[in-house]
Amino acid sequence: MRQINKDVRVVEVGPRDGFQNVKVFIPTEKKIEMIETVIDAGVKEMEITSFVSPKAIPQMADAKEVVGAIKARKYKNLFLTALVPNLFGARVALEMKMDAINFVISVSESHNKENVRHTIDESFAELERIVNEYSNVQGAPHLILSLPTTFGCPFEGPQPVSKVINMVRRGMDLGIRRFIFSDTIGVANPLQVESFFEEIFATLPSGLELGLHLHDTRGMALANAFAALSFPINSLESSFGGFGGCPFAPGAAGNVATEDLVNMLENLGVPTGIDIKKLVKAALELAKFAPDALNSHMARVLTGKAAPCGL
Repeated sequence: MRQINKDVRVVEVGPRDGFQNVKVFIPTEKKIEMIETVIDAGVKEMEITSFVSPKAIPQMADAKEVVGAIKARKYKNLFLTALVPNLFGARVALEMKMDAINFVISVSESHNKENVRHTIDESFAELERIVNEYSNVQGAPHLILSLPTTFGCPFEGPQPVSKVINMVRRGMDLGIRRFIFSDTIGVANPLQVESFFEEIFATLPSGLELGLHLHDTRGMALANAFAALSFPINSLESSFGGFGGCPFAPGAAGNVATEDLVNMLENLGVPTGIDIKKLVKAALELAKFAPDALNSHMARVLTGKAAPCGL
C-alpha cells in the first residue's frame, strides 16, 4: 500500500502567481480583501507578491501597499514570502520585513533569459550578492531558491535531473537550504515526478527543505502532487481558483487550484486546516477580473455549476 506523506504543507501563491497574469489592474483594496479571505481560510504560508519592476509586471505596482496593509493586521503564525529577481527586489523585501524571499533561476538557460534577462551564471552571481548583503543583517529574510522549468522548458524541452541537482548544489554552496521545483508549463507526469524525486533523494543530502510548484496546463497537477506524496517533501504550492501562469513562458496555464489540492489532501488523510469554502469565495472574487481563467473543480462543485450526470 502506498505510504502518504502527511507532513506536507500547502503554500498559497495566488496573490503573486495568480494576480500577475490578470490583465486588468486589480484595485489594491480588492487584492487586500482577497488575501484576507485566504488567510481567514486557514492558510499559514503565502507568497504574497513579487518586488519587480511594474514595467515588467504592471499588476505588482502596488506590492509595497499590499504587503504593508496585511502586515498591519498583525496576523499570528503567518509566514509571508515575496518573489524577487534581483538585488533591488531583495532590498525592498528587507525594507518590508518579509519572512523569506523567493529567488528564481530557471533550469533552462533560454527561459532564464526570457524570464529575468540573465544567464544562469549571471543569476547565481546576483544571488550571491544578495547572500552577501543579507549576511550581516539581523532578521534578514530567509532565502528560498526556486527552479522554474525543472520538468520541461517551452524553448528547450525536457531538462536533465542532473542539471537540477547541480543547481541545488550551487545554491547550497551559498548557504541556501530551501528549494522549490517548478513545473512551469505543466508538462510533468506522475511517473516523471516519481523518477525525479527518487533521484533527488538518492543524490542530495538530508536536511534540505524541498517543495513542488505545479501548473495544471494538461490537467495533471493533482496526479503529480499525489505522486510527490510518496516522498518526504515539505510543501506543495498552489493558487486559489487555479489562477496563474508565467508571462514569459508560452503555453503556461494556471496553477493547481488550492481548494482542489486541499480537497485531495484531506480525502487522503493529510490535515491542512484550510477551509475550502473560503478559498472558493476568494476565487470567485478574483474571477470577476479574469472569468476565463478560473480553473477550479471545487468552485464548480460548490456553486452548483458542475456538469450534470448523464447516466
